Order: sequence, then structure tokens, then C-alpha cells
Amino acid sequence: MERGVLKDKKGWPGVGNRHVTDFLEKSLQSGRLSSSYIFLGPQDIGKTAAAIHFAASLLCQNRPEGSYAHPCLDCPSCRQMKGSSGGLETVHGDFHFLRRADGKKNISIEDTREFIRLLSLSSFFNSYKIGIVKDADSLSLDAANALLKTLEEPQAKVVIMLTVSRLEVLPATIVSRSQVLRFYPVKTSLIYDYLVDDLDCQRSEAKIVSRLALGRPALAARLVEEKDFAAAYREKASAFLGFFGSDINSRLSVVSSLIEKENEEDKVEKSLRILSIWQGAARDALLLSSNNGDLLQHEDQRDGLLAAVRSIGPAGVLRLFKLLKRGEEQVRANVNPKLVLENIAINIK
Repeated sequence: MERGVLKDKKGWPGVGNRHVTDFLEKSLQSGRLSSSYIFLGPQDIGKTAAAIHFAASLLCQNRPEGSYAHPCLDCPSCRQMKGSSGGLETVHGDFHFLRRADGKKNISIEDTREFIRLLSLSSFFNSYKIGIVKDADSLSLDAANALLKTLEEPQAKVVIMLTVSRLEVLPATIVSRSQVLRFYPVKTSLIYDYLVDDLDCQRSEAKIVSRLALGRPALAARLVEEKDFAAAYREKASAFLGFFGSDINSRLSVVSSLIEKENEEDKVEKSLRILSIWQGAARDALLLSSNNGDLLQHEDQRDGLLAAVRSIGPAGVLRLFKLLKRGEEQVRANVNPKLVLENIAINIK
């Protein structure tokens, strides 16, 4: 999962995207490293976990230069990495994490400057200085420009990694100075095996969750390990399917219950997650309308999906899918997220 720092066994965390981990292993073994990496891919696919593991390998004191590609887990550096809270709150003097503060829309220029300052200090272990920018597509413009100045004048043995879901929102100058590593959705069969073999998940549950995760192994792990999260995730899909056949007032009430308690900044992030889940349900409705029901993501909500198709027909499902995509674009363009969700709820017909 993305929250993990190190496993108590050698090897990369998560599952799939072996082309990325093979590349990073070869880089570690050869010593040919970039000063900046961009880990690009969907949310909850394992980008941060791979970045943290790569950082731990670089910082490990027992990894022979140009040889073994994984941290030893036992040296002082590895013990400090393991003592970090999922890598997000680090206690390692040479490893620093930058992310959007709770309740904030963007990663601030102030936090970015402090991140840059920490990376400029001498290494505690006479080794690398490593920085990870989580969800770097939320950098403010000033923060991105400050980071760019650092990337333009890289320091020896300083490695910066950025995790992003959308490459196009980063300044082209940052992208051009970075090694881009693309993460792709993982096969359902691989996620199923991962849940059963690594997380001791019951096969019946693994079958449902491996589909529900839609190629994202870190999401699959959260759905298995965090029951409250899994219930909330399914509730969002159920709420969407409940719109079909309900009146407008009921729909608006559901939207309020899903998002009203959040502050304005968190409403943006939460609404994007809601829209992602709703798009998955709309995709399932499209599959059902074209007789491809064996590919459903929300297999456990097949009855509700069938009711949706019967309610608005294949053409209506297609219009709905386009409406959801447009809603996502509006939220990213700073349109009020509650108004976007309400507009979608009203226009389901």
C-alpha cells in the first residue's frame, strides 16, 4: 500500500508495474541516477510506496555501491525509515516529505521553501538527501517555480521524486528535467492473487475487491484493510445508483450528505473522488448496455446498475458519462464542487 515505508522482507511493495521497479533496480545497481523523477499514474496505484522504497534503498548504509537493489532493513538508516509514519511524517534526517497541508488547496510556497532548505543541508549519514513531493500536481504556481529553480541547479547526491496523477498540470520545464516513470493499471488477476496471497483475503471478497479497485492495488489493499473506508467507498456508488428513480429533492439531499461537512479545500478533493467512483458506475452501466457485464467494476451492485440502464437507456447512460467527465473538468477549473455534483444529480434523466 502507499502508506507503507518498508516491508519486513526484501522486495518492492505492492504489485504490478514491474517495468518501473526493474528500471529503478537497474539504476541502483549501475549508480546512474537522475536528480529528479516523476512517478506518474492514477491515484492509489502504488506510486508513493515505490518512491519511498527507492529512497530507502538509496539511503541504506549496508547496500553495496552498484550492487544490491533493496534496503537491508537493519542499519541505522533503515531503522529510521521504518520509524517514520508511513513515510509521510519522517524521522530520518536525510529523507523529507512535501505534501499539501490538511485543509489547503495547494502545496504552499512556504512549505516548498522549507523542503528545499532541508534538502540543501549536509547529509546526516554522509549519503544521499532524498525528497518526495506527494501529489505534486497540487503545487501552487509559486511553489512549482521555486522547485524548478532547485531542479535547474541540481546538487550532488540530492534526489527529488514527484508523484502525480496528471502530468499536464506540471510546468513543462519541470517535466523536461525529470525522468518520467509511468504506472499503469494492474491486471485484475494480479490484484486478486495479491489480496489472497499477501493480505490473506477470503477468495470471495478478493474477487469483488480486485474488480472494484479497477487496476489500483493500493486501493484494493485499503478496501480490504480499512472497513470504514470500504463502506464509505461503496456508499458513494450506491448513492449514485439511488439517483435513478428518486426525485430531485432526494438527490440534492444525498449530495449534501456526501460533501457538506467538508471545508472548501477538502470538498474539491472529496468531490473528485466521488466523481471518479460515479464514472466507474457509469462505465459499468455502459458495459451492461453493450452486453459486457462480465467486465463490471461494481459487480456487487449489478442490480442497481441494471435498474439505471432500464431507467435512462443506453443513450442516456452515454450522456451521463459525458456529464460526469465534464463535471470533473469543472471541479478542476475551480467551479464550486457542490454545485457541480448537484448539477449532475439534477440532470440524471
